[in-house]
Amino acid sequence: MSDINELARANEADLCEVMTRAYEYQRVRPAVVGTTSGLETVQLTLEGKLPTPPIIATLGISLVEAAEGRAVFEGSPAEWQYNQLATVQGGWLSALLDSALGYAVQSALPASRGFTTLDLHVRFVRAVTEEVSRLRTEAHVTHAGNRTVTAEGRIVGPDGKVYATGTTSCLVLKMEQ
Repeated sequence: MSDINELARANEADLCEVMTRAYEYQRVRPAVVGTTSGLETVQLTLEGKLPTPPIIATLGISLVEAAEGRAVFEGSPAEWQYNQLATVQGGWLSALLDSALGYAVQSALPASRGFTTLDLHVRFVRAVTEEVSRLRTEAHVTHAGNRTVTAEGRIVGPDGKVYATGTTSCLVLKMEQ
């Protein structure tokens, strides 16, 4: 109990260190969306000819591989992602998985088609800390219909251990050009 009382009396400046994180991103003009097939759009992004969405820079993750119905993202666990238990917050892991799943779905769509997520299910298998140097998220489409597309993926560490798995169902939309 004395530790709690000491913490309560401590000056905030003595307990906290301010950290700053900065990032840059580019926006895509809406005119680009829907003019190429999903795979072409994903490939242009992978080649650096189209910028990634701003959330990708915010999360500190990157698209590293893509093919029709498949996408791979990587990201490095870091302290800025931590929750109150000093592990990477599940929302960051979910967003990493959702990004790979979304790009896999997009890569399976024809031109003038987009999608919106109907559901995302994530199962966390083990805790992640910054000691896990890099996470790789591989996702692939399991069903590509005219109305819905489903995909599954998993987050794997450099040692081959699985840290999370997930699935998504997406509604296919006609994009206005």
